[in-house]
Amino acid sequence: MAAGARPALPYLLSRRLPFSYGWVVLGCLCCAGFARQGPAVATLSIFVEPLTREFGWSRAALSGAVSLGGVLAALTSPLIGPLLDRHGARITLCIAVLVTGIAVMLLSLTQSLLVFYLLFCIARMNWAGPFDLGIYGGVSNWFVLRRAFATSVATLAQMAGLIAMPLIAQLAMRQHGWRSGWLAIGTVTLLIGFLPVWLLMVRLPEDMGLRPDGQSAAGSLVLPVLADVSEPSFSRGEAIGTAAFWLLLLYTVLVYPVQAGVSLHQAANADPLSAGTDWRISCCRHARDGRDIVDNPRVRRRGAVRLWYRRRSDIAADRLG
Repeated sequence: MAAGARPALPYLLSRRLPFSYGWVVLGCLCCAGFARQGPAVATLSIFVEPLTREFGWSRAALSGAVSLGGVLAALTSPLIGPLLDRHGARITLCIAVLVTGIAVMLLSLTQSLLVFYLLFCIARMNWAGPFDLGIYGGVSNWFVLRRAFATSVATLAQMAGLIAMPLIAQLAMRQHGWRSGWLAIGTVTLLIGFLPVWLLMVRLPEDMGLRPDGQSAAGSLVLPVLADVSEPSFSRGEAIGTAAFWLLLLYTVLVYPVQAGVSLHQAANADPLSAGTDWRISCCRHARDGRDIVDNPRVRRRGAVRLWYRRRSDIAADRLG
């Protein structure tokens, strides 16, 4: 972006803030991450029982929509990445929020399995593709020294959405049925996710004469320097040639299908006579992810690999228990 094409509102706001504008960007990413959870599997699990009861659909049919949406995200993500590099996270996230919110609201009009597949697969594709790329791409652009902390905050906001969205859906469903549940989820997605990103998100700190972590173009630091850390840079071919890339890819392929399969059926398999079941499912399954804030300093002290193995062991114990 040219120097004369600075974003007006963010630039004016940054001149009056006593802290780095990167934290405003992080707040926008947190809003997008919270709104992202409308088509999450944990949210869909609240709708499994009413949908199967009204339409006679099997749980396998509902699971197929989740799987197909994930496959579509895998196919489209390599196309979205280069666009994200050129245009930044703002456009990507705004489109993702708009499409997801509208698709989720239209789910309230569902009358057939085909319509459900069409709408939910679009929303689920956004959940697993543009949202992930936009949120963590934005964090990487604005933070280097404090990237671990910023990533943990963005992840915590997403976990908060994962707790809140099923509860919002359940409260709306108790009053007006499952169709109002989808309307409530879509409304929350649009209200929380769109405006902050559209108005305040900036592609790169260099677009505002800044550098990552609050460093000004002249070299002064708004934030204290934690360490002399150089930012590694990889081309796509170089990244594919590393063992770390294939380890992360293997982890994604093996772990997330298990997690999604369990989450989808947890509400439907809960005791329907137990008061407060939905509240306990939402809170107990996801509240511990607040540890991301606590674990952030350990990433720098002990390295990410040891922490990664410990968290995966926790997931395995949770699923087997």
